[in-house]
Amino acid sequence: MRSSRDRVPDIAGFVPVLLANLVPLVGVAVFGWEASTVVVIYVLEVLWSFPLAGAKALFAQRPPRTDRESIYDLSEAVLVNKRGSLKPVSWLPPVHPRNVPFALAVAGGAGWFAVFVGFVLGPELPLVDAVLRPEVVVSLAALAVGQLVEIGRDYIGDGRYETTSPFAVVETPARQALFLTALLFVVPAVGDRVDLAVGAFVVGKLVIEWSAFRATHGTEGRLTAWLSGPDTPAERPDRPQVPDSAPTAVVSTADRAVWLTAVGRTLTTVVPRYLKPFVIAWLVSVAVISWSGRSGTAVTGVTVALFGLFAAALAAKTAAYYYRYGPLEYRRYGDRLVAYDTWLDEPQWSTPIDVLRDVEIVGNRLADRLLDTRTISLTTGWGDDETERTVGPIAEPEQLLTAFELPIRSTELPAVDRRLAAGAVGAAGVVGGLVGLAVVGPWASTGAVLNLLFLLPVLLLAPVGLWRRAASER
Repeated sequence: MRSSRDRVPDIAGFVPVLLANLVPLVGVAVFGWEASTVVVIYVLEVLWSFPLAGAKALFAQRPPRTDRESIYDLSEAVLVNKRGSLKPVSWLPPVHPRNVPFALAVAGGAGWFAVFVGFVLGPELPLVDAVLRPEVVVSLAALAVGQLVEIGRDYIGDGRYETTSPFAVVETPARQALFLTALLFVVPAVGDRVDLAVGAFVVGKLVIEWSAFRATHGTEGRLTAWLSGPDTPAERPDRPQVPDSAPTAVVSTADRAVWLTAVGRTLTTVVPRYLKPFVIAWLVSVAVISWSGRSGTAVTGVTVALFGLFAAALAAKTAAYYYRYGPLEYRRYGDRLVAYDTWLDEPQWSTPIDVLRDVEIVGNRLADRLLDTRTISLTTGWGDDETERTVGPIAEPEQLLTAFELPIRSTELPAVDRRLAAGAVGAAGVVGGLVGLAVVGPWASTGAVLNLLFLLPVLLLAPVGLWRRAASER
């Protein structure tokens, strides 16, 4: 028996899609649209697919696969293994917190696609002016309405979200944008760039639409199968085992310590990772605006918008970390330890108490030292189920040790190596001094600030590394 991907597609069914994608070319030939208008319409259509995919990913019910390579690497995202869901409104499906990293990741994909297109086409095409043309606005409005109707009717109305994973939802537009980006690589090398850009985008868009059509109605070749995205979600994991009886002990996390840990993680890990891409995006955006002859007001607006997005990304990362650990309670049911999310009313993991081992106090968390809380690392399970987990931060660690019979002698934090700690403080002071000199010192300049921003991830390695060594058990 043939699957849906083995049936021969009805070519006639693709004709409406073909005609719809050729409408911009008709606008050029009949209505006198400029070629740049066609490029802008296609570019913005691809860009629009990113936030649309992010919104769709929130409702995908199947968990993402982790055994395949993808464009987005979200294996370390703190919410990707979060269990449970919530339903903001009655007329929409439930939203799964584990899908939030996928929804946020598409923003980065859209940004890099926009940066590349602006860098390649910005010197030759009046992109900023083209975006404001009535035909572009009308085309995009029609596109947005059509896709929203399709989501309401097919994705939500027909229940396709029930069999889809967030990985499949966000991977498809990323692959399609990568394909169109590859087509643009040949544009600067040959002749009239505008005409080639139009041709490249028309061909690329038709290939993408054909791949989507074949994925739904017929067989797939290698390219079209790749462009249509993954279609096999992971199996739903078993619900963690929770006995029916009431818990005999409950220990909650320390709210303030979780927030402080989240902020510290953002400053030391997320900022160095995100800063350079945002600076590159800002530089390219400023260059594109300059090429278009716009005023300094446009540069200011883009600067405020991009660094506003940067601040929003940092806030989202901080909130995600808190949401992962803040609502947790550690409950004892008989002979089991259950990590239970009180916000989602859902167990996150469960393990027999007699298999807990490698129990240690985590000594390098600044929040624990400032607020006198404790975070405990331990290992659960055996073989393929063996997992290293973190419990806490807890305000009453002795209660935790007694309630769950953890094999650890003392909850005291390891002593800090004062010399290494002083070195960490000194290194942090040097980094702060360099930032101050670059911004307000006698050598202050845009170039100095940019150079420092690019070097900041490397400069932060010294204070962070020294503190971790100073606070770890020796």
